[in-house]
Amino acid sequence: MAELPPDLEALGDALTRATARAGALRRHRTVLRRKLLASLGAGMVVFAAMTPSQLGSSDRVPFLQQFTTAPAAASSFGCDRPRGHAAYRAPDCDAGAPQPQAAR
Repeated sequence: MAELPPDLEALGDALTRATARAGALRRHRTVLRRKLLASLGAGMVVFAAMTPSQLGSSDRVPFLQQFTTAPAAASSFGCDRPRGHAAYRAPDCDAGAPQPQAAR
């Protein structure tokens, strides 16, 4: 290939460096954009997983209302008989009485 004059050679080198620098800057911005989008996506997943859902009222749930009138021996752990006392029952363990938290 023929030799170029020194001023054209310098111009070609300057254009090559400028093009390489612009390409490197574009690649760097692309990498940063991808990292930012990946971080935002991971943050949204964590936010969705950690945010509690809206809690509804349990007063009108028919499935839970059947446990309010269940016998105390079946529905309460606090009314178990102590070891060695077969006939003893605590005075507040009335069979069939609704539990205090369910008597609203």
